[in-house]
Formats: sequence, structure tokens, C-alpha cells
Amino acid sequence: MGSTKTLVICFFAMIFAVSLSSHNVLASENFSFDNCHGPCSEYYGREECNNNCKNAGFRSGDCGSPCIPCPVKCCCQK
Repeated sequence: MGSTKTLVICFFAMIFAVSLSSHNVLASENFSFDNCHGPCSEYYGREECNNNCKNAGFRSGDCGSPCIPCPVKCCCQK
């Protein structure tokens, strides 16, 4: 009973953590990592990244990472 309870709690904790971090883009088909620069942080987030990319002539920008242990960077989209 104790190990089942622990397993269920860990499962829900992982789902909760993933749902909170879903605004960061992990490797997906429609997201290009060709034009990535500076890291995203709590001070430089999605909105700042998108604005800077648009000002640089790109269609949009978002914070993303090609893999989970990789740092999250601002990536401009053509």
C-alpha cells in the first residue's frame, strides 16, 4: 500500500510539473532551433523573446529547448 501511494503521488507530481512548464517549447515539428540566441529566464521570457524577434524581422519568437536537459533559449521563427 505504501509503495502504491508513493508511486501515485510521484505520477501526479510529474503531471503537475509538466503542466506548469508547458509554455516552454520542447522539440516539435513546427518549431525551428536555427535562429536561437540568449537564454530565456524569469526576466526575459516569451513576450520579450517574441518582441525582439519581430523587431529583428522574424515572424515570431518563443522560448524553447531541443531537449529536456538543454538550456531554454529564445528562438526566432521565420
